[in-house]
Amino acid sequence: MVATLELPEDRRGKIQVLAEDLLLNLGFELVDLELSQSDEGSVLRLFIDKEGGVTLDDCAHVSRMFGALLDVEDPIAGRYNLEISSPGLNRRLRKFKDFQSRIGETVKIKLAQPLAGRRRFKGVLLKVQDEPLTVTVAVDGEEFVVPLAESARCNLVYNFGD
Repeated sequence: MVATLELPEDRRGKIQVLAEDLLLNLGFELVDLELSQSDEGSVLRLFIDKEGGVTLDDCAHVSRMFGALLDVEDPIAGRYNLEISSPGLNRRLRKFKDFQSRIGETVKIKLAQPLAGRRRFKGVLLKVQDEPLTVTVAVDGEEFVVPLAESARCNLVYNFGD
C-alpha cells in the first residue's frame, strides 16, 4: 500500500524552491512534487517538463543534479528514494497557468469534500479563475464551478483515438 505524505509546508516549500531554481537553470519546469510512503520506504517524486517533452536521459540528468543538491541541503529527514519523471499524458494540473493553457480539454477532478452532492467531476474545462483558484467544467451538459483547494486533485484526461 502506498500513502501520500504531506510534507510540512516549510519543507515542501524548501524542496520546491530548490527544485524550481535548479530546473529553471537546466531548462525544465517543475510540474509537481510529491512524497509517498510504502512498505519499501519513502519516495520523493518530481514531475518535470520542457518544450518538446522529457526524455529518459533528461530524467537521469536531473536526478543526478537534484540528488546532489538534496545531499547538501538535506531537507528530508530519513532515507528516501528520488524519482524524476515526465508528467505523462494524464498530467496533474495545479497552477493557474496549467489550467489556463488547457481550456477546452477534458479534465477529471476529485474533491475531498462534496460539491453539489458529488466528489468527482469529469468534463470539459471551460474557464479558470485565480485567487481563489476555481475552474468551470461542463459535465453532461451542466456547468459546475469547482473550487480547487489543496485537497482537490485535477488531472488531464487523454482520450486515445479521439
